[in-house]
Amino acid sequence: MLDEMFEDEQLPNLKVYEMAQTVVKDFMEKEHKKIDYVAEKLGTTRGYLYASLDPKQIHKPLSIDRIMDITKLTGDNRIIEVIANEFDLVAICKFKDKASTKDINLLVDMASIENNDVFRVVKLAIADDVITPEEREAILKEIEEAERANAELKDMVLHTAISEAKK
Repeated sequence: MLDEMFEDEQLPNLKVYEMAQTVVKDFMEKEHKKIDYVAEKLGTTRGYLYASLDPKQIHKPLSIDRIMDITKLTGDNRIIEVIANEFDLVAICKFKDKASTKDINLLVDMASIENNDVFRVVKLAIADDVITPEEREAILKEIEEAERANAELKDMVLHTAISEAKK
């Protein structure tokens, strides 16, 4: 039905499918398990799992329920992060263990590096008073990485404040 409603280029979102495949593959490697194990844990068959991870199988699409199940099973939020990114959002974990100042210090350094990368790429791009499509993509990529680093830092600081307030 979906293929009758939409043009081929509108479905599916390949980034989501690619990340779902990566998350499942990484989980299998980490656990030293095969796809049959993952399918069983997700309450489905190997064939159906393969089909739902294949963007060409539009009669068995990757549903939000399957994405949530994969995320819960693997503990890996990267599929949700890709979806959030499609809507220009940044996903931040709501609850984490108490953060230490060492953790925050590391995240400050990482955020600083990512923010400096944004400045560097922008300065290089505007040096000739023209921003090419490639330069635009590079700038946007660096901004996304900086946003992610800053969101992680914000999340860590929020959890530190919450943890200390409970004392």
